[in-house]
Amino acid sequence: MRDAAMGVRGGMLGGAGVVALLWAAQVRPSARLDALFATAAHLTGLLAGYGVLVLLFLMARVPAVEHGVGADRLARWHALGGRHVLLLCFGHALFALCGYAAHQGVDVVSAVRELFGYPAVAAAFAGTALLAAVGVSSARAVRRRVSHETWRGVHLLVHLAASLAFGHQLAGPDLALAGWFWALACPRRSRAAPCGSP
Repeated sequence: MRDAAMGVRGGMLGGAGVVALLWAAQVRPSARLDALFATAAHLTGLLAGYGVLVLLFLMARVPAVEHGVGADRLARWHALGGRHVLLLCFGHALFALCGYAAHQGVDVVSAVRELFGYPAVAAAFAGTALLAAVGVSSARAVRRRVSHETWRGVHLLVHLAASLAFGHQLAGPDLALAGWFWALACPRRSRAAPCGSP
């Protein structure tokens, strides 16, 4: 069981390392304040997204993982990881907000108003608020006061939160890299034939 736990933990940390390496491979060094905030926002956002996937995996009841690591240990990792993911989400939002404000030359309150004008950003904010609600419901003081069914129902909001946050990932400079990724991942026989067509 110990070897399986070390393997799963190593895989999770290795995945976070790969995310950080992919981020580092595309970072353009800059001393501008807005760029520094933006790169920090990008890294924390990528790690938060990866963290949400890891948290879902830990509670997915994969038989080999659950039997190899143990359900109690997975639940403890999930609880600890949830705290880290929330901190990453909050950090991402704060860095992105400060970066946007610095780039636009406006104060933070004006930046919030402007950012909420983008539907995908407003949806991501709602997703973050739902994640925070799940985190609050998991605090020991709250957890003892709510029924298991209520707690579980609130936890199901994570799926909605992840869905709401997804749209804002489709904006920004990374889409240029995405074009290359899809071109390499899905080669075409001819320029006229779309990917996957006969």
